[in-house]
Order: sequence, then C-alpha cells, then structure tokens
Amino acid sequence: MKLIKLKLASFRNLQNMELAPGKKFNVFYGNNGQGKTNLLESIYLLATMKSFKQAKNAELIAFGAEFALIKGVVERDQVRREISVLLEKQGKKAKIDAKLATRLDDFFGNLNVVLFTPEEISMVRGGPDLRRRYLDRAVFTCDLSYLAAYHDYSKILKNRNALLKINEGAGIEVWTEQLVHAAKLVIERRKAYLAEIAKLLQGFYSEISGNDETVQIEYRLHGVDGKRYAEDPEAALSEALKAHAAEERRRCSTAIGPHRDDLYFGLNGRSARHFASQGQQRSFVLALKMAEIEFITRCFNAPPVLLLDDMTSELDRERNHNLMEFLKKREMQVFITTTSPQNVAMDDMEENRTFRITHGKILY
Repeated sequence: MKLIKLKLASFRNLQNMELAPGKKFNVFYGNNGQGKTNLLESIYLLATMKSFKQAKNAELIAFGAEFALIKGVVERDQVRREISVLLEKQGKKAKIDAKLATRLDDFFGNLNVVLFTPEEISMVRGGPDLRRRYLDRAVFTCDLSYLAAYHDYSKILKNRNALLKINEGAGIEVWTEQLVHAAKLVIERRKAYLAEIAKLLQGFYSEISGNDETVQIEYRLHGVDGKRYAEDPEAALSEALKAHAAEERRRCSTAIGPHRDDLYFGLNGRSARHFASQGQQRSFVLALKMAEIEFITRCFNAPPVLLLDDMTSELDRERNHNLMEFLKKREMQVFITTTSPQNVAMDDMEENRTFRITHGKILY
C-alpha cells in the first residue's frame, strides 16, 4: 500500500502543493511552525476522513478560502486509484476515481495509515480518553463495521443523556436496553482487537528494550464486574447501570459503558502508568505501534503507511535505532518529520527522499 501522489489546495498553511513521495522513506524537515505536521495531518485525513488533532473543518481550511481539497493517488495490490476529500465548513465529501463515495465502506481501506506522534508517548501516563481514542482508531482500521457500531452506541448514549439531563424517567428504560446491546458490540470488538495485539506486544517490547521484562495490555470495564460480564455481558451491564442510577441522576450523564472504559498497561505485573520509567513507557508505546503495524499488515496482506511526527525528539538514540531497524525490514512507506535531517539516520535507508518545508512550501 503506497501513496503515489498527493495534491493539496487551501489546506491549512499548505495552500497549493503537489508531492510525489518515494516508495519507502520520506523525510520532511524544517523549523517548527512551517507545516510539517500539517502535511502528515492531510495524509491521515485522506485515509480516515478525520484530523488527528481533533480539529473542526473550518480550522483545516486556509484563511480566506471557501474549501480545502486533499487528493491522492494510492496503490494497493498493484491497482491505482484516485481518492479525494473535499473539506467545507459544513462537512466533508469523499470521492473515489472522481465519483462520490456513497458508502464509506468503499472509501476506507484504500489507504491505511498508522500514526505516531509525540503526544502519543503520553498515552501511558495520560487520561483514559487518550487510550480510548487510540483503541477506537486501531480497531476501525481492520474492522470497518466497527464505525457503524460505535456511531450507533454514540447516538443512543446522546439520547439517554438527554433524558437524564431533564430528569425524565419515562422512556429511560427503552434507551437503557438499547444502550446495553450497543455497548456490548463495541466492547467485544475492542476486546477482540486487544487479544490479537497482546500476542504481538511482548515480542516487540523485548526487541526494543533488550531485556526480559514482561508487558500486559488489558481491557478494563468501568464499574462493571469482570467475572459477571464474562458470564453474561448484557446482564452485567444492566446490573451496573442500575447500581449507578443515583450517580447518573446526580451527574445527569450515563455512568457505565465504553465511553468510560479504559486500557490497562502493565509492566512486570505492575501498572506501567504508576511504576514504569519514562524510558519504559516510551518503549511500551513504541512496541504497541509496532504491533499495530504488524496486525494491519496481516489483515490486508500489505503494510500500512506510517506517519512519524517528530519522534526523534521523544526517543533516545537506542530506541530510535530500534525503530528504524524495524522499519527497514518492512516494505512499507514511511513519512517522517523532523527539524533537521541529521536527526534521522538515513545513511543505509533504501529509496529515501528528503524534502524541506518552509512557510508552507515544499522544496525538493
């Protein structure tokens, strides 16, 4: 899976540009604030129709422009297709080979990406929302039906919360039943993904750290008895919602469900969040990303495109070396941003290309 061409119009400060990236390593360097991360954001948006910065459409469109356009030629299984995303303040429109994509399932999967940013290093020690966002993004890449399941759950949750806010008891049971069913579908897909990732995680962590430390990753239900859930998921969720009914009325929001669940990252049987060093936490996240790349490669029989944003500032020399060695062994396309090309060991990289970005323009 490769991005052969990229064309941008009025996207952030990259107002009009065309790019023909190399098939393997592409390094973009320049001072901060010049548009390096914006370039990666455009590729990510072309693949997922979302900004990894959680930005609104209006923030993605260059000042004074009515719309922004991201267009790419992608190659998968030796077949090339043109995909594009038109960004307008009121919404997005996706096209495949110049035809409007009426089903998002047809659009997604043409370009798979894995994102690695400095912010994700904080995933271990940060709040649960960071870990949930990572998990949902990863699950969706290999399970396109997950998007519909997650959206269904979100709609039901919104309606149930609306009743709680106005203290309307009538009708809450109907929404609770729907919520329980939708929650189970989301949770089961999340847990299935983690079961596969857990098989890969230990090996990559050992490769990065060079020691025999053991790592764990587990799905943690919020306010739900795990043993009871294993016996009868929907009954366990229903019972937990009833037990938290007073809290829900007080807070005017739903207390139980996937929107409150978390991931547990363990190191040698203890919480990595509380007991791991910064170096160990970095190794954990790096191993997690390597496992994600490997899993996507197996799902599609082709590696994803890796977007690596300024990670040389977060990884020490040894971890940076281990990452690059991992990437060199795989036939995958990589986009790397850095403040200086000297930060990336490119001497023995095959098919590497270097670009300078300044004031939103790419210099070859």
